[in-house]
Amino acid sequence: MLDMLKAEARKAVKLLERHEFVRIYTHYDPDGISAGAIMALALLRLGKRFQLRFLRGLNDPVEYDSDDLIILEDMGSGYPDVVSEIDADVIIIDHHYPVGRIEPKKELVHVNPHLAGLDGTFELSASGTAYVVANVLGDNRDLIGLAIVGMLGDKQKLVGGNAEIVREGVENGYVELKRGLNLHSGKVREVLMLSVEPYLDFYGKEDELDEFLAKAKVDGDKDVDELSEEETHRLADAIVLKLMKQGAYVGVIEEFIGRKFVLKRELVKNAVTLTDIVNACGRLSACSIGFAVCVRDEGYLEKAMEIWRKYRIDLLEELRRRREEVREGECIRFIVMENAPATGPVATVFSRYLYADRPFVAVNVKNGRAKVSARSNDSIGVDLAEVMRKAAEKVGGRGGGHRVAAGANIDPDKVDEFIREVDRLCCMQLGG
Repeated sequence: MLDMLKAEARKAVKLLERHEFVRIYTHYDPDGISAGAIMALALLRLGKRFQLRFLRGLNDPVEYDSDDLIILEDMGSGYPDVVSEIDADVIIIDHHYPVGRIEPKKELVHVNPHLAGLDGTFELSASGTAYVVANVLGDNRDLIGLAIVGMLGDKQKLVGGNAEIVREGVENGYVELKRGLNLHSGKVREVLMLSVEPYLDFYGKEDELDEFLAKAKVDGDKDVDELSEEETHRLADAIVLKLMKQGAYVGVIEEFIGRKFVLKRELVKNAVTLTDIVNACGRLSACSIGFAVCVRDEGYLEKAMEIWRKYRIDLLEELRRRREEVREGECIRFIVMENAPATGPVATVFSRYLYADRPFVAVNVKNGRAKVSARSNDSIGVDLAEVMRKAAEKVGGRGGGHRVAAGANIDPDKVDEFIREVDRLCCMQLGG
């Protein structure tokens, strides 16, 4: 299944072998940070020198010298004009849908599952793609846990390339799949209270949580990992019932029920916890700390855990505040915020757990720009990557991404016009 991708990866390796120094630019989310860590460790093992920087996207500048090799991870496929202007050798390791034609000034290798018969939206992440490249470079199978971090971070499915990679990890003893709930480790009460994935809306509602646990006949002071099989079943049934009452997308159920990933070589064995730690570090502009945890530097683990705890509380507070601000269009729901600490996470949680029947668009006006995060699901049937690209272009901005998770950057003065155009395009796709 990955043979075509490996063929392109071999071209990337040949280009890498001609350079002693590499500049890596990668995205700031879990998929990007873990992809960056995979390539960094693979290059270190070959004795290659490199510089790694985190970007929020290719709207940020890429600095280089003409004789450099640039590696773009979790970005590049949707910005052909930007890549075409780079006067250096380039390797793109991405999983976003390729848009337009890249006309490179020098040598280009484009490693992307979409170009190899796989759907990068849900079958292979950027970190999974980086893992494929790393294993053509050398034996880097022990980095497979980081590929799983990117898969979970991008809400991908255990199918296609992801399934093949996980199977390889299990066979080689780097990953263990256990039956159970794919939740954080810890006391049941605290895990449920602070859970964002799945979002159970128990934060600040201790009485509701106690009633929930009593009905499920589960001791909130027990550790999630120590629940009996019968207790796990009761808790799972209770969670599913609550999610359905909330209006959650049914696809989220398979993500946390039935199996859990144990990453045997990583500092944090629980894959869900490690993914959330890396995500928190990226969201709070501490990418280097999340990266350090991914490259297994124990000296940064405690700090990363502190960042994660703070991020969870702040996000739960933000979600509670913002629910009253959600508005409805003809075919979408949306929220327009100012100086909010998070955009993507708000859109993700609202679209998956509270308002799953329509595309959800979150706009955050901050520092003279409007950042947009749009989320949907397979049951709705809207291609948000196309919607974001077209709507953003109409108002002089840029947009793109995946069918079910996309974004844009626009002028704050164009927000109302942009929302109207997004609503119109979504209605058109839905046949309205």
